[in-house]
Amino acid sequence: MNIELLKQGFLLMIIGMGTVFFFLAIMIFVMNINSKLMKILNKYFPEEQEEEKIYTKKKSTDNDAAIALAICAAFAKQKS
Repeated sequence: MNIELLKQGFLLMIIGMGTVFFFLAIMIFVMNINSKLMKILNKYFPEEQEEEKIYTKKKSTDNDAAIALAICAAFAKQKS
């Protein structure tokens, strides 16, 4: 086994892993700065907030009872 090839392989691995580590460290640093900048900008330019919609239930009418009766009749006819 050639020791020189093994040394070159380890050197290449260390350079590659160092490059990835360096890139990730810079990315995390930039993301933290971006987060702080967005907090500051949000004070001066707040996002618009949607109004909450209030849903009310329909009052039960005779029409609902007729629909329920029709559904029951359809099921009963299907089974027989």
